[in-house]
Amino acid sequence: MARAKRRFPARRHIGFSTVRPASSSRLSPLKLRSLQNVIAFCTACPSLKPWRRFGSQAYGTPFTGYLLVGEAPGYVSWRQRRRFTGPAGMLVRHALAQVAHPRYRDLEDLFYMTDVVKCHPSPPGNPASNRAPKRAEVEACAQYLVGEIRVLVPSVIVTFGKAAAEGVARALDSVFGSGFPRPRVLQFPHPSPRNQRAILKQYRSMRAFAQALTDAFRNLIAELEARESVKRANDK
Repeated sequence: MARAKRRFPARRHIGFSTVRPASSSRLSPLKLRSLQNVIAFCTACPSLKPWRRFGSQAYGTPFTGYLLVGEAPGYVSWRQRRRFTGPAGMLVRHALAQVAHPRYRDLEDLFYMTDVVKCHPSPPGNPASNRAPKRAEVEACAQYLVGEIRVLVPSVIVTFGKAAAEGVARALDSVFGSGFPRPRVLQFPHPSPRNQRAILKQYRSMRAFAQALTDAFRNLIAELEARESVKRANDK
């Protein structure tokens, strides 16, 4: 008897959120959708064939000014068509759920989400597994991260993993050069259970790591609500 596939509840919105806080005034949805379409048909890396990537419904919201950057799609998340739903990603989702905010319950409500490498990297002969992105793959995708930062103009970028942090740093150098104001970057280690040793070098326990994520998400929501409050006051 075939085993039923596990499914996540249907999202409340497909594509872009209709909620537009104060930080969305410089965003061009048309340019963003055009960039998503270019990414969707990229076949630059033979090592990533058959180019398994997320569709447009998996990006989240571009209207908060918050960008979340991972290293590459994981196999479980790609199969679910929803980012951060593998073992590592669920730790991040649980950390946001702990805030218990009625409006920002999911990562899709708070962030526009992307990866340094846009397609799922797998070891040869094991397409259902994950591997670290290769340098050539990171370099091939670098133009897309630069494009996303140019279009989104984020106020805060959250990174998970060394490759994501380094990729964002290079992209910011390309976009802003030196001497120009940049987005604030919050760097976290990759949340994979296999990365516990690296995590525990920065946090006293995995629980402390999860709490740090919850605190960061709570602060970002508070900052977002403060901006919205100022905008409402100015609009009166």
